[in-house]
Amino acid sequence: MALTQKSLENLWLKALTAVLFGYALLGKEFAYLFFGEMLLLVGCVFFLRSKRISLILSDPTLFLWAIFALWGLCRTVPFVGKYGFYAVRDAALWGYGMVAVLVVAFVNNSNQISRALNSYRRFLGWFVPCIPVILILALGAGLTLPAPPWAITPAFPVMKVSDAAVHLAGAALMMLIFPHQSGNKTKQGFGVFRTLGFLAWVVSTLIVLLGTRGGFLAILLPIILVSILRFQRVGWKVVVTGAIICILVFAIVGSDVLTVKIRGRQYTPDQITAMVTSIFSSTEHQELEGSKEWRLGWWKNIIDYTIFGHYFWTGKGFGINLAVEDGPPGITAEDTALRSPHNGSMTVLARMGVPGALIWLALNLSFAIRLMAAYRRANLAGLRFWTGVNLWIFCFWLATVINLSFDVYLEGPQGGMWFWAAMGLGLAAMRIQAYEARKLRMQQQYQVAV
Repeated sequence: MALTQKSLENLWLKALTAVLFGYALLGKEFAYLFFGEMLLLVGCVFFLRSKRISLILSDPTLFLWAIFALWGLCRTVPFVGKYGFYAVRDAALWGYGMVAVLVVAFVNNSNQISRALNSYRRFLGWFVPCIPVILILALGAGLTLPAPPWAITPAFPVMKVSDAAVHLAGAALMMLIFPHQSGNKTKQGFGVFRTLGFLAWVVSTLIVLLGTRGGFLAILLPIILVSILRFQRVGWKVVVTGAIICILVFAIVGSDVLTVKIRGRQYTPDQITAMVTSIFSSTEHQELEGSKEWRLGWWKNIIDYTIFGHYFWTGKGFGINLAVEDGPPGITAEDTALRSPHNGSMTVLARMGVPGALIWLALNLSFAIRLMAAYRRANLAGLRFWTGVNLWIFCFWLATVINLSFDVYLEGPQGGMWFWAAMGLGLAAMRIQAYEARKLRMQQQYQVAV
């Protein structure tokens, strides 16, 4: 039996879900299998068969991405001859945006949105309890997997701390915004599995704090936003839970019952407090300040040669190793392998100049403003499903934006595919929500006329 266009699109969405879960669990190790890139090419074939290219022009955010991608193409093609594969690899920064287009094209009803969120929730059900174990083994015991022969480095950690932070944020947001299980089940109390999952989340969040301040912010800020927007239902729970967590963590660490060590470094309550305060202000711990100054120095270099320099209009293009070309003194071999300045927006500015950075800013602002407007409309109309969907997608997207602002996240498929898929899901949700609103108005007008 021949597969229809719709069935092919549904198969593609299921495959995308599996690939995204692979990136979440195995990170760069899974990325070097190139499943995401192959799936993206297949999806483009399905999209061209559907003859819905005009979809890109009909949505303002997708249209901005098209301009962003066109400018990115102009800054990639001239460098392919010189840098070869590296130019194509770096161009994934804008190329993975096609994932958002495909998700918008293939997701056409609210049931698909609901199934996607339920799949992610089921994934988190076993993923979150595994995160602390994997992170402890990866950071403390150096757990790695053998890399493919074509990989740049010989082996990779099983899970990257900053990437795990995004999904820890997603898990917390899922439980805060959608506290009930799907189906007809009533609200559940703190059973054994829920308690274990919560403890695993707390331990994982502490590991993220010790490993990356940017990742900790990616967890913290979206939760604060949800707490403010839903203070009566969520805010007080977050405040009480946060206070309990802080008391328990500092009681355990301060009593010397448990020694926290990561990569041979022991952490005390004073150091943990310094790491939190260093996010928002200066600290006396030179190691923490050195990391911050190292990034700020690199970003200043990029601003100097783009906004105030000769690369204002063009940037340096795709293919050149930014870490080698303009990285600050003291850069490590690991940083040169990452090739980018630990900030996705700065990477855009460095490679695409001020025009590319302005398009990138407009693209994200367009998405954020439209999604929050859709959230407000759904909230005023009393549409609880769409209110929750819009808020969760916005906050998950916010977590990715915060993470890409402090780490090399957008430039690889393990982060880039998740970022663009979240944006695509948000755009699809807005289109479906608007369609259902129009349909409801038409029905009401028909009933009045009859």
